[in-house]
Amino acid sequence: MPTSVAREALLASMKENALVPLTLLTAPAGYGKTTLLMQWHAALRQQAPDTVSAWLSLDDADVEPNRFLAYLILALDQAGVELAHLPHLAASQALDVQPRRTLNALLQALARENRVITLFLDDYHLAASPEVSALLSHLLEHAAPWLHWVVASRTPPDWPLSRWKAKGWVHEVCAQALTLSLEEARDILGADLDATALCQIHKATEGWAVAVQLARLWRTSNDGSTYGLSAFSGGVADVANYLTTHIFTRLSEDCQSLLLQTCLLQRFNADLADAVRGRHDSAEQLRQLAHLDTLLIPLDPERQWFRYHTLLRDFLRLRVNSRQRQSIHRAAAHWLAGQRDWSQAVHHALKADDIPLAVNLVVSAGGWELVLHHGIRYAQSLLQQFDAATCSDHPDLLLLQAYLHAKLGDHALSTQLLQRASGKVVGNARLARDLHVIQTLAAAYQDRLDTLDAKTLTVHAHSSPLDQTLAQATLECVLALAALTRGELDASLRSIRDAHVKMRVIASPRGENYCRIHEAQALALAGRVDAAGVLLEQALTFATQQFGQESSLRALVGCFKARHLYWQGEWAQTPPWLEDGWAALEHADGWLDIVAVTAEVTWRTRLRSHGLHAALLELNHVEQLANARQWPRLSGLVQAWRIDAWVQGGQLPTARQALLQMDLERTANCAQDWRSQEAATLALARMQLQSGFSAAALTRLRRAATELETKGLLLPAWRLRLMALAASSKVRTLDAKDTAQALAPIIQYGLPGLLLEVGPCLLPALLEYPTPPPMLTSVIKRLRGWRAHPMPAHSVLSAKERQVLSLLSHGQSNKAIALALDISENTVKFHLKHLFAKLGVDNRTAAISAALRQGYLDASL
Repeated sequence: MPTSVAREALLASMKENALVPLTLLTAPAGYGKTTLLMQWHAALRQQAPDTVSAWLSLDDADVEPNRFLAYLILALDQAGVELAHLPHLAASQALDVQPRRTLNALLQALARENRVITLFLDDYHLAASPEVSALLSHLLEHAAPWLHWVVASRTPPDWPLSRWKAKGWVHEVCAQALTLSLEEARDILGADLDATALCQIHKATEGWAVAVQLARLWRTSNDGSTYGLSAFSGGVADVANYLTTHIFTRLSEDCQSLLLQTCLLQRFNADLADAVRGRHDSAEQLRQLAHLDTLLIPLDPERQWFRYHTLLRDFLRLRVNSRQRQSIHRAAAHWLAGQRDWSQAVHHALKADDIPLAVNLVVSAGGWELVLHHGIRYAQSLLQQFDAATCSDHPDLLLLQAYLHAKLGDHALSTQLLQRASGKVVGNARLARDLHVIQTLAAAYQDRLDTLDAKTLTVHAHSSPLDQTLAQATLECVLALAALTRGELDASLRSIRDAHVKMRVIASPRGENYCRIHEAQALALAGRVDAAGVLLEQALTFATQQFGQESSLRALVGCFKARHLYWQGEWAQTPPWLEDGWAALEHADGWLDIVAVTAEVTWRTRLRSHGLHAALLELNHVEQLANARQWPRLSGLVQAWRIDAWVQGGQLPTARQALLQMDLERTANCAQDWRSQEAATLALARMQLQSGFSAAALTRLRRAATELETKGLLLPAWRLRLMALAASSKVRTLDAKDTAQALAPIIQYGLPGLLLEVGPCLLPALLEYPTPPPMLTSVIKRLRGWRAHPMPAHSVLSAKERQVLSLLSHGQSNKAIALALDISENTVKFHLKHLFAKLGVDNRTAAISAALRQGYLDASL
């Protein structure tokens, strides 16, 4: 008798609907969903051997979005789909902290492949969560040309199925369709079964596949006899009694042992079974149990991995005592740790009620270093498995939480966690070292860099010098950032280069790229713009190769790329980089220096392209971020930038009134904080120029520029020298030597953006320059245009554009927007084009983000 029957009618229906994006099998346990999936998988391969198909069986650990995406990527990679860097990141559980970035990278890879792929997802209900549902919905809608889904689930997924059905995207197979017919039951039970017994069993089981299979096993165990079948009802109680009497007890002792010792595992293979059993014969025992494939279900066509049917699993688990449970879970934890599946290893350690083991596994995985090696999401997924009491009691977990909260901007909670941890590390050199490192990192993220000096490099001794390397490199990065903030560029470069060497030694690509970012920043401020640009391009290339085009790390590098484009006068090219950068800064990572760089480029370019109102909205957004992260220095920068924006926007009285409520003079004279000094000096000098006090502005600018030059901060000094050139043209006849000196680095390094930044007031000085090169000629033309057409105060969205934006923010398609507003889809496209232009973006997601930041949408809604 066959262990399963070919579902010919269902397979024919699936073949007929093979081009539909989604085939969905929805039915309770025991209806043969997995069997049908495997039959369709085999049929596809038989019909077209070159068919690309991937198989993924899910369990409840896959509810975490990044874990789900990791296994999805690995399944596609195993099927031969070229996914560039993604399989490497998935295998090391180092996918981006923002799952949507990974999703976009996956879509791009599928588009490059441009071939049809059939993806089988079994047991989707186990991984169902709002986050995973949203990811899959997005992937199905946007990968429809290439990806055909065949999904089995006990419950209907939380997807927009009604909309998809209306589009003809769904072929649904329900429980009723999966019910075995009388003929199919005969094929399973055997042609020699008399008609009366067949009808009786089919009626009793109502065609429930698993019950019919149990009846088959009953006959097999009784040498084909039908004796006793008259009492078989297929009910749950009857099934349990049957399992006890007619399957489990008739197995060999070794097979019984294997079932009992593996029933606590969500999925397992022979090696894992060997580990929990302490034996080496599991592969052979699994082969002997092949006839139970209805209850011991293969998860892949190669029959390497298995899971239990719910009925058998529940039956077996009742027969495992608490001591056995602990032993099994503990052994599984150790084996999974050996496979570096830390998440599942911790899960089993906690199931064994072995909290010390679970915590030690987190430490073995890297502790706080997990964040650098695997990213924020992965570290969070480990912590979420522990209860609150454990998280607040163990120093390693406290330190990991403190680092995460500091990195994500929750500085108050980070400080509390560090205070709690400090009382628990006494007498432990490793923990004392880690506390020191996390305290230093937290100080950097909180912008308390003035408290850090060379003493920060001291690392508490530990057992192995290699254990120190990442800690030392991390501290050197922070020291470099502190020196950069103080304007000590040589010290900053020494520290960051030392750190870079160490990051390379310990193979930390994420750490290496942070080093590149910091070094490029120091080089640029020192006036070595070309070298900084080369390093920045290396960082972009490295981030793309290691983490992908859509990665948060690349987005962070992109913030500095936007600033280089700004310096080069390519202001129109900055919005995509800035939008992507803001998304990473707000949701993934960010320290004050990079936020300040991004904020200044954003508001200055918005001021020129969209007017004063748009620039002020950007500054309001930055101020909100400063308040949320408790960054008073950034709040001070916003105050200075606002004055600057008001003056440039023709709102001099407003700027003067605001100036009365702040001590910007003190900031402009604070040489210890060059960034704040630069911003305040530019704002005050611009206001003096507009108020007719050009001589005072000139004195101020020259004094501050000299102070910056003394420190080696050449690029900030160039900005002030250019503004001084504009002031000088109003005070007296321009000195050709002064003009040449101020413009020399701008011409040498190709930085017309710094001339545009000064604005039309620089025109008199530029027009005096003898035989200007093409770059200056182009700048003069643009500045004349700006003078003839002053910037608008507002770039207001029309009523129709606001309606379109509102519907867009609710995820409506162009067609849905057209229906809602009673306009054509072409008209919707027209409004979207203008909407994108006014918001300075090039896609729907970026438009919503920009609209929220600029106040056109209410974030609370």
